[in-house]
Amino acid sequence: MKQKDLMNKGLAERRGDVIRVAARLFAAKGYHATTLDQIAEEIGITKPALYYYITNKEDILRTIINRILEPMQEAVNAGRSELNPREKMRAIIQILVRSSAESKETTLLAFEQANILPMRSRNALRRHQKEVERITEQTLKDGMEQGCFVVSDIKMATFAILAASNWVYRWYQPEGGFTTKEIADHYITLLENGYLKKGSD
Repeated sequence: MKQKDLMNKGLAERRGDVIRVAARLFAAKGYHATTLDQIAEEIGITKPALYYYITNKEDILRTIINRILEPMQEAVNAGRSELNPREKMRAIIQILVRSSAESKETTLLAFEQANILPMRSRNALRRHQKEVERITEQTLKDGMEQGCFVVSDIKMATFAILAASNWVYRWYQPEGGFTTKEIADHYITLLENGYLKKGSD
């Protein structure tokens, strides 16, 4: 890897550290109550050094919101694709599990502390959450119409799928032995097959 590439990789990783710390502090203290001085202190650098990685606090917030919204949009796009319903549902689950596990701080902010975000960001977040919910419901409906899904209540099934996929961040640890893909595959198997042995009463 070239020296320039190494420097860019280091810059991206350090900026990622800034975003993760900021998201955690925003969730704990609120966006407006968190200062750049606090973020810099938490990371262990000076405030002037912090500006090497970000422009201002608004820049951090935009990045956090994008990291929350991008996987949601990716899931919606998967649901609108030409895949069959089973493949669509698998793709939606894989995207949401990966995002929840790999972006724990921003996911927590989205699902537990969204009230601390500015109103415009909250509204954008709610719109995307509703769109993911709608596309998941539609995928279930399409699967039922095509005979590949059997669901007694589409709304409840939607909530169960999204809850399982989105809340991985509450327990996931990178050193725990499972990759995000393996977790998604386990969830897909459980959701598709249930937990009763075939033929059980």
